[in-house]
Amino acid sequence: MEKTTLTKRKIDKKLIFYIVCFALPILQFLVFYVGVNFQSILLAFQKYDGQTTSFYFDNQDLWVNFKKVYEELTKTNTLLVALKNSLIVWGATSIVGTVAAVFFSYYIYKQKGTGRFFRFILFIPSILPAVLLAIVFKLFTGDVIPVLFDAPKVLEAEPNVRFTAVVFYTVWIGFGTQILLYTGTMEQISPAVIEAGQIDGVTPMKELWYIVIPEVIPTIGTFLVSGVAGAFMNQANLYNFYGQTASSDNYTLGYYMFSMVQKNTNLGYGEAFYPYASAIGLCCTLLAVPPTLLLRKFFARFEE
Repeated sequence: MEKTTLTKRKIDKKLIFYIVCFALPILQFLVFYVGVNFQSILLAFQKYDGQTTSFYFDNQDLWVNFKKVYEELTKTNTLLVALKNSLIVWGATSIVGTVAAVFFSYYIYKQKGTGRFFRFILFIPSILPAVLLAIVFKLFTGDVIPVLFDAPKVLEAEPNVRFTAVVFYTVWIGFGTQILLYTGTMEQISPAVIEAGQIDGVTPMKELWYIVIPEVIPTIGTFLVSGVAGAFMNQANLYNFYGQTASSDNYTLGYYMFSMVQKNTNLGYGEAFYPYASAIGLCCTLLAVPPTLLLRKFFARFEE
């Protein structure tokens, strides 16, 4: 009987230890994910009362915020332009950026010693503050390029030029992280497989296509799936460059919603537009779910 009691006590102590270890992350998940998102979903069906500064449900018109989303999509260009720009940023970062990162990662992977130096240089921007990098890029495009090429300041030029510069910066700033992960995955490939291919006369391009890319596809899939999930929330660093004064021609959905709910901005909405921003966010979530699931299912075939 005494042995059984001691065993139970040991099991209970272990159970308590496990509960304590998992309690904090579970609590964080419930508060900062479930709680926040649940409140955001409720806000999408509410209105704001300026006199009492509170939110309330109007049972006669629960879909008022979604009607505003539809009206803005059909009658004005702001939301439609923001959606288009968000898709462009996603295409540049997730597709063009991924393809370039894979090829450059393969080059670094084949360089061995010097490749590690390139990888270190490319990863440096990822560990520096985003605001600092934005200031450096803004000074370079505003002070250096005009002097060297007798051109106007890039971030103050025409809307298309400004947006192209912002997209280029967004792709470049995420380049190092992708290369770090891709090269790390490539280094896990068995040297025997590479040597066998070289003995059979495989060219570098065939080695990349038939040996390296199949090993990297799970990592590529992770980037693309997470990219779709966050495509509509990406501000493309517009706030770092322009603060609250970015041109509406360059809005992304992330920047538009963020600026909308700020007090004393050029948009001037504040808390009154929390419900409307929540409705836009919910619509973006519904748009992102199908491609996210399809991409996840597609890349899951390569992980088997």
